[in-house]
Amino acid sequence: MRLVFNLIILGIGTGFWLGFFSQFILPVNQLRDRLNMFFHLISYLIGDHGPILFIENGQIRQQPQSSSGAGIMVLDTASAAMLRTSHRFTRPVGPGVVFTQPGERIADVVDLRQQRQVIGPRPNEDPFAPPQPNEGPAQYEARMRRKRETRAITRDNFEIIPQIEVIFQLDARPGQGNTEFGYNPDAVQMAILGQVVNADLPLDTPARLIPWNELPAQLAAEVWRDLVSRFTLQQIFPAQPSRHQQVGLQWIVQMIQNRLTQPEVPLLDLDGRDTGEKTVSREFNVLSSRGIRVLEVNILSLRLSPEVERELINRWGAGWLAWARQEREQIERERRNLAEGAREEALRVYAKTSTLYFEALPSPNPHTEEAVDPKDQARSILLRLLRGHLMLIQNRPGLKTMASDEKKQIQDLIEIFETRAP
Repeated sequence: MRLVFNLIILGIGTGFWLGFFSQFILPVNQLRDRLNMFFHLISYLIGDHGPILFIENGQIRQQPQSSSGAGIMVLDTASAAMLRTSHRFTRPVGPGVVFTQPGERIADVVDLRQQRQVIGPRPNEDPFAPPQPNEGPAQYEARMRRKRETRAITRDNFEIIPQIEVIFQLDARPGQGNTEFGYNPDAVQMAILGQVVNADLPLDTPARLIPWNELPAQLAAEVWRDLVSRFTLQQIFPAQPSRHQQVGLQWIVQMIQNRLTQPEVPLLDLDGRDTGEKTVSREFNVLSSRGIRVLEVNILSLRLSPEVERELINRWGAGWLAWARQEREQIERERRNLAEGAREEALRVYAKTSTLYFEALPSPNPHTEEAVDPKDQARSILLRLLRGHLMLIQNRPGLKTMASDEKKQIQDLIEIFETRAP
């Protein structure tokens, strides 16, 4: 009986203290989560617990456990994940503590922060160079693969290879889901379930499934190739660029930005001219259906073949002087217009402020027989002009600093005319 009693006391004490300490292991607040934490601690003690995972910045940190029981996931504010069983996807989960069901595991994780992807040649490499002595076959093939990622051909058959940068994130409002980066479960589910499959690779290759965060840059590269094919090299790099209108490369970059960020874009003809109509942006719809929002697209480090680059430099060198003269004349015209406008505005301000006190000047009464002394009238007019000039200096900070001596002289004149008879 004593042994049975001690076992009962031991069981009650163990259950009490397990329930007590389970409340402080993880940051849980709701009663259901506290009970889940207690039962998970019991299953952990008897060896029936599933994996315990910590996900930080979209990366999994996992304790070495092979059990398929119910587990625990802790996700930081920048992480979300999609869960699945052996035969179906179950649910998306976001920042916080998540209790998984038996057999439930992670299908994929995502980073909720803004992400940056760059494709194309590296800044320090030449995509047109032949194999180098210190470059192995694998390195050469990798360089050629980066070249093919963004390679585009102009309408007159010239090759242009840029580096393309895309900044994007999952489509969510800041603060949504109790995280500063924004957690939208629908966007997480669409991003992971809508991942693209590379049909050119074998079925058993892990790289066959293209990660969701590689899609924006690939779409930007497709739009780049499509737009460049509509222009000639002369149109993309004009000898005399315009200061007031986007032409050539600027127009292409703006169109890429629009097609990835706007539901409707201008419709272009085969020569790259704006038809004045609008069309649905296929790329924007594809990204929206994947729960992705593009923030910015940049074209960096444009590369041309050495022959084409020399031709452009020669053409620019021959025409830069005429273009510089035209720009100088335009700048001079704008400067003269601004100076004339500023002068007229200054005259208006001067006239309005200087005559401000004349609004209170009494008008002569024709019915009175008393004549107005011309000296008194001249003295009154002069005082009003002086007070108007003084107000003009005091209300203009720049003028107040530059005309400090004039301000003192005007004050002295006002004092003289106010205290002395004319």
